[in-house]
Amino acid sequence: MSSTLLLLRHAKSSWREPVVSDFERRLSGRGVRDGSDFGKRLAEQLPKPDLVLCSAARRTRDTLAFLVPELVDPRQVCFEEALYHASATTLLHRIQDVPAEISTLLVIAHNPGLTDLMNQLLGGHRNAIEHLPTFGCAHFTLNGALSELEVSNARLTELLRPRDEPQGDP
Repeated sequence: MSSTLLLLRHAKSSWREPVVSDFERRLSGRGVRDGSDFGKRLAEQLPKPDLVLCSAARRTRDTLAFLVPELVDPRQVCFEEALYHASATTLLHRIQDVPAEISTLLVIAHNPGLTDLMNQLLGGHRNAIEHLPTFGCAHFTLNGALSELEVSNARLTELLRPRDEPQGDP
């Protein structure tokens, strides 16, 4: 059995509203522009998830909106406050805890936890990336179930970023 793990960082958020809590920060203008364009590209390139685990923070919920309905069925979404600024360990344990019938999982969350988890799955410092950019998506293929996720069975299939040129026919 093989599985797919998609780690998606929220789109660029705004710091312009100083009275708004970090949890309630909105997307910036760039985040909205990236969302409109890159959301369509993700829907074309990624497998449809069986389940979406999404941080309950506003910027992750707003990012998710760009993926509905083309990529994400809203009935398959779980909003979880525990994913707000979750560590790599927390994210890993939550992923390993999904039901066995889930073969494609999308996690929408925050840095540094996402980058730290990604680097753990890449095998540490020799393959490390500096950071998963805003609205960046790491697509992993696993040999086995998501409950068995670890370095030895995860392979980075692709890293998609809003600023990269789309792949495909010229």
